[in-house]
Amino acid sequence: MKTKNYAFGQVREIPKNVEETRTIPFVISDGSKDRHCTVLSSDGWDLEPYSQNGIVGYMHNVMGGGMCDEPDPDFVIGKGIVTIEKGRLIGLTTFEPAEINELAEKIFRKVLFGTLKSTSVGFIELEEGQYGQGDEALGGVNETYYYGERELLEYSIVNIPSNRNAQVRSMRNEAAGALSYVRQQLGHKYRLSQIENMSVRDVLDLLHGKDVEIFNKTPDEIRALLCENVVLREHIERLNRVLSSKS
Repeated sequence: MKTKNYAFGQVREIPKNVEETRTIPFVISDGSKDRHCTVLSSDGWDLEPYSQNGIVGYMHNVMGGGMCDEPDPDFVIGKGIVTIEKGRLIGLTTFEPAEINELAEKIFRKVLFGTLKSTSVGFIELEEGQYGQGDEALGGVNETYYYGERELLEYSIVNIPSNRNAQVRSMRNEAAGALSYVRQQLGHKYRLSQIENMSVRDVLDLLHGKDVEIFNKTPDEIRALLCENVVLREHIERLNRVLSSKS
C-alpha cells in the first residue's frame, strides 16, 4: 500500500459575502520549500481523481474513523474545488450548512474567528521524487526532497499541520507505536504481524507472563485492546503529543 503524505497550507482570504456563500479559499500548497525540506511543484499534481469526489475533511478523518472512533460522515465538512493559480494550489472550500452538520458549522466559525486557519493536503506519490544537488543532496546542509508526480486524495482543515511522513489513518498505521510497545514488552519474541493477529486475551496473557498459542484472528480485537488498556493508551497519547510537537 502506498504511503499517504501530508503538507500544509493556510487561509487565503475571507470573502466579504462569506456568510451567504459559506465559501473560503485556502492556499493548500505551493512550490516553495517547506519546513520539512520538501518541494511540491505545481506542475506535479494529478487533480483529476479529486475533481470527481471533491470532499473537504477535518483532521483527515475522511478516510475512516480514528483508532478508537467509528467512522463519522460529519468529518466530511464540505466540498472543495481545487485549481492551480500562479504556481499555488488553491482549494475553494464550501462548508456544509449547520442544519446538516454541526461540526462543519463549528469549524466554519472557528475559521472566521481565526483559531483554525491551517489546511493539510493528503496525497500519494505516483512516481519517485529525488533529492537536490550540492548542499540539497541527501545528508547535505540544505537537504531538499523534490516530490515527483502525485495524486491529491483530499484536503482537510487541521488543528496543527501534519508532518509529511504521516501515514494513512488506518488501524495498522495509527497503532504502529502501540504495537511496537507490546512487542518490546514481550521481549521481541514475536513479529509485529503475529502480535497484530493475536486475540486480546492472547496479548494480555503474554503480558502477564503466560505462554499461549498464537491464533490467526482479526486485528479488530487488537484495536479493542489498544483502546481499553490504560498503559497502551497512555503510550499512544504520549506518542501523539511528541508527533504534534514536531509538526
